[in-house]
Amino acid sequence: MGIEEIKTAIRELGVQERRKIALFILELEKEHVSQTVGPQIAKDLDDVSKVVQEAVDKLKKFVSKG
Repeated sequence: MGIEEIKTAIRELGVQERRKIALFILELEKEHVSQTVGPQIAKDLDDVSKVVQEAVDKLKKFVSKG
């Protein structure tokens, strides 16, 4: 079944059925983002956290020496 056939079939559905399909598609997109973008964001945040912690540690050492 091609995309045009799917579009036609969706147009023929009632309002409630179309809303259920819309929610289903949104859930699929949410899963996709969660699986693909989520891990990268978590890694990036972890990396930034480490850099900030290192900077704070260096600042503490500098202040305690002075």
